[in-house]
Amino acid sequence: MITTNNGSFPWRGTPLAEELERVLAAAPASGPAGEGRGLRDRLTRQLIEHQVRAGCELITDGLVRREDPVGHAVGGLDGIVIGAWRDGYPAGGGRYRLPIVKGEVAWKAPILVEDYLFAAAGAGAAIKVVLTGPYTLSTLAEDQAYGDPMALCVALATALNQELRALQAAGVTFIQVDEPAILGRKDDFPVFTRFWEVLGRGVQVTLALHLEGGTIHGLLPGIARLKRLGCLSLDCVTCPENLEALGSAAFPDSLRLCLGLVSGVGQTVESPEAIALRVRGTAGLPPADRLLLGTSGDLGCLSPAMAAAKLTSLSGAKRLLLTP
Repeated sequence: MITTNNGSFPWRGTPLAEELERVLAAAPASGPAGEGRGLRDRLTRQLIEHQVRAGCELITDGLVRREDPVGHAVGGLDGIVIGAWRDGYPAGGGRYRLPIVKGEVAWKAPILVEDYLFAAAGAGAAIKVVLTGPYTLSTLAEDQAYGDPMALCVALATALNQELRALQAAGVTFIQVDEPAILGRKDDFPVFTRFWEVLGRGVQVTLALHLEGGTIHGLLPGIARLKRLGCLSLDCVTCPENLEALGSAAFPDSLRLCLGLVSGVGQTVESPEAIALRVRGTAGLPPADRLLLGTSGDLGCLSPAMAAAKLTSLSGAKRLLLTP
């Protein structure tokens, strides 16, 4: 059993935050390079330290380089330009940058590898990479090239598969793919399985599917049997009934399960005792060595102190659950 953060860690309110915001406001287009790049590097180190001190064992780099769930990764693909801000990202209705498909989508060079290598150097915990998956991206995109949602999704899955392989070659051991859109379009699940297979071809590291913002009712047991799926990660805060659904599912012996048990909103810290009680009261869970305790989603809207307290509670719940 390990604990994990399934999204960003808040950086506003931390040291360097005001300086970075000032740089981005003055020259937002040059943020990733020069002075902005150096500040993001320093903030990344701080956010990693916050997560490690909280006892989190599988962490992100804090996602300080990611302005929204779409632009940072997809903007590096050929055929896509990143447009205006929009509301309504499937997991919670947040803001995202509109991906506009102008031509054939293709991978041209590693996008997230440099970020991973920087974060992993001396991190003190395992770093996982988080990106939005091809199905959700295709539902958000303005398609000016393909004229066929399925063709666009296959193209995105093919391009992102090359990114996953590049990350694998760089030493990543755990990649989280966020696909919240499928929860609102469950009739698409038969074709979703095809996109997922394309995305995962040749990927041998743990590939996690993170589902946030809705119920998995109607997707089990099929979603747990996806090819190349190493970990199924579920939001059990927004939809507590997701825990109940697990009792009727038969999970493959190789599949790990991540339970999102602390919320990324509000000012209440879930107690270790309450988290442990929820886990103990859930039937049908895999053994402890295949279980992860995580966040329901992103922590970025919280204060750094609140986010750290929630991760500390997860670590405390783990200790309680492993104590005979």
